[in-house]
Amino acid sequence: MACILNREDRCATYRQFLNRHVDFPKSGGNNRIYCNRIMQRRGLTRPVCKLTNTFIHAPTGQVQAICRGAGRCHGRNFCDSNASFRLTTCRVAPGSRPGRCVYRARVQNRKIRVACNQRLPVHFERIL
Repeated sequence: MACILNREDRCATYRQFLNRHVDFPKSGGNNRIYCNRIMQRRGLTRPVCKLTNTFIHAPTGQVQAICRGAGRCHGRNFCDSNASFRLTTCRVAPGSRPGRCVYRARVQNRKIRVACNQRLPVHFERIL
């Protein structure tokens, strides 16, 4: 995916957001297998098992739109989506350890809050 921006650091932060939070179309597998696989594939199980992570199953353009008028912005840089998104939240199961992280999935259709920088999402804040 090309990121055509002036500043490389902003581009890197946006790419990091995409890696951590956008999976469209949703990768295959049942929900438990899905979380275990995607968390490992995306590098979220090392050096420690990330406790929780939410994936947005929508095209990047729809996620970007939250920061570009399709969201209600407030505070310094937070924007709430006007639309609901298909989401999968992966939560680490008790007893997990790096190299053997086990996750549980929760699937929802909800609005979200992201932090924006220069009209791009750079941080997933929470589900609304």
